[in-house]
Amino acid sequence: MHVISLCATTGRHSLLERSVKMFIDQDFDGEHTLLIYNNSTVEQELAPLTLPANKHLILINQFVDLQTKQPYSSLGQIYNDILIYIPDDCNLVSFWDDDDIFLPNHISEGVKGYIKGNKKAYKPLKSYYRSPEAVVLVQNTMEPSIFVQKTYIVNYGFSLVTTEQHLQWLHPLIENKEIFVDPDGVPTLIYDWGNTGFLTYKTSGDMHNPLNFSNCRANSKDHGDRIISPWQENQMNSIYNLI
Repeated sequence: MHVISLCATTGRHSLLERSVKMFIDQDFDGEHTLLIYNNSTVEQELAPLTLPANKHLILINQFVDLQTKQPYSSLGQIYNDILIYIPDDCNLVSFWDDDDIFLPNHISEGVKGYIKGNKKAYKPLKSYYRSPEAVVLVQNTMEPSIFVQKTYIVNYGFSLVTTEQHLQWLHPLIENKEIFVDPDGVPTLIYDWGNTGFLTYKTSGDMHNPLNFSNCRANSKDHGDRIISPWQENQMNSIYNLI
């Protein structure tokens, strides 16, 4: 099993560095890759890292649609282009949103659930939701909690309507009962709406605004030093101790 985690990111340098550290901290014994798709006009590079043999980082800098050759105008365009860069030997996809929190057992528990369910996709019934006030368990359809076959994602692709990009593959998955939602599944995602100290524009918070995509880019201007250096161990203590 080779798991590919897709991270579409723009102008969130500090959060991205936190997110890379979360990937490095994953306890999964199998092959797993984080594909960082930086769709900002400001390029980034990876700091030199020595990783275990089963962990891989891929960074793509690309701000124009590969089909239209024009700057991206929707999240769906970005995700459809990401599919081109997934290595052939990857067979299970997860979504690694840079503003959410993934506990160290996220991938390992995702693979366990996928194998247990024996369907095209898996998710635990509940995940954590972090507000500025508390962290609570909620039933959800949060895409970052889902593990889904690569062939299925490639077949359906993504909607070009921002905030609906995942619905193009998610709706038929649910309608055809091809997703195993495990009531006993271990919650490993913290859907983070309590980013104290980070100015994070969330497209899902303004779903029906036709300017949603451009507003997101206008409010995502953290480019840092343009070198992606993972957070240090001591910086993660307050994150992993949220629950």
